[in-house]
Amino acid sequence: MKCLKIIASSFHSRSVRMKTGLNGNPVGYFSHSQNFCSEEEIIDLLKFNLDRENTLDPGIHQDILIVSSNSKKFDRGSSFLNDLDGSGYNHGTIFARSRENIGYSFGAFNYGYQLFKNKYDFYIFTEDDISIYQENTLVDALNFWKVSTNCGFVPFVGQTKISKSHRKALSIERNDFISCHGGIGMSSAKVLDEVDKKNGCLPHYSEPDQSYEKQILKGEIEFTFKIKELGYSFAEVPKNYIFTAPSYDLMRGLQIKKFPSFAQKILYYALQKGAIPIIFKLLVLLKIKKIN
Repeated sequence: MKCLKIIASSFHSRSVRMKTGLNGNPVGYFSHSQNFCSEEEIIDLLKFNLDRENTLDPGIHQDILIVSSNSKKFDRGSSFLNDLDGSGYNHGTIFARSRENIGYSFGAFNYGYQLFKNKYDFYIFTEDDISIYQENTLVDALNFWKVSTNCGFVPFVGQTKISKSHRKALSIERNDFISCHGGIGMSSAKVLDEVDKKNGCLPHYSEPDQSYEKQILKGEIEFTFKIKELGYSFAEVPKNYIFTAPSYDLMRGLQIKKFPSFAQKILYYALQKGAIPIIFKLLVLLKIKKIN
């Protein structure tokens, strides 16, 4: 059994998000924290992730490919990747490639897959600010794959329903679990080959304008929806099982949670719907009633 983990990366500065937030349907802690604003910080981020990969045994031999997408030259980053390429770690070999920044992470996923197509049995897709959480994740992912009927993808973060506006834009009628957060997870060479042949590539937005909205539609949503469209299912991962965690949270030693408590969920929906004033009035009324 041969597996390649493709890590989408970039030396460009990213927006800062200090706390991992709630999003998705069902809602969970899927909007990961990030605070990596310089070339040096992203090099340190990659080192952090590779240290975890070196320490936490996936349970099966696993090679790693880092695909760095950049629209300008980063000398220190390029030197770092050149030194990494072809090096070994405790569980396999590390490869590193650079490319133009087209299609964001999903362009990187396609690029890496095309480079190593038909050389592995399974492929894992992830990003550089998402870290492996525990040992034996590859063994567990393969087990989830085997027990799932007609499985096409094992979501490492979670599967989600998408908004009505996104369904309309993609001409999707049914409202079910048709996408996986970030496209992060595992699929087989057989399934990916079917997607590749039908679409001419793994889904990503490759037009010059690089519209962020189109990246969401043609990248994040379609990357796994195209698998579902072929008739495959997403694996059912136990609710309490954690494959990955936000790197920035792990770096700070924060508690990792996948889903919110009931109270946190209520507060989230209240904020989303602008219902805080109504809830405040209800609490005041309940307090007055108690006093009376």
